[in-house]
Amino acid sequence: MTPKRRRERGQTLVEFALVTPLIVFMVVAFIDMGRAVWTYTTITNAARQGARVAAVNQLTTSADCDESIPITDPTTPHWTIYGCAIAAGGPLGLTTSNVGVSYAAPPGTTVSCSPSVNVGCIASVTITYAYSPSTPILNGFIHSMTFTSTSQEPVERVFP
Repeated sequence: MTPKRRRERGQTLVEFALVTPLIVFMVVAFIDMGRAVWTYTTITNAARQGARVAAVNQLTTSADCDESIPITDPTTPHWTIYGCAIAAGGPLGLTTSNVGVSYAAPPGTTVSCSPSVNVGCIASVTITYAYSPSTPILNGFIHSMTFTSTSQEPVERVFP
């Protein structure tokens, strides 16, 4: 073995030691970025589901979401705005504190939406969720981000 060849034997190990942390960081960042996109998509779907329910059912008293059974008694609803938004949130563990519901008149109309909701009012459901990266590497850089998604639907019928 020549003296030059002997000096180059450790070069590959040093290059590998320098590049490996960067590659691991990039893989972890892509995984957490995918989780963040999935989380935002999930809260967007939850807001959309809540707004869809708010357009036909203005009940907020229950946390159920069984839309297969029609509501015949408003005191015992089977599906509500909060319940369906939370159910659509799935494994995020949303609670009623993550869900906001409001009604407003469409711009340029005289529809009254307060204190009672009327057909034509715009139902807005907002979901707010605090996302934090799952890996300690990224958690050191990004501690937490607040994702917010709002969906709006016109009220189609007033219930109850």
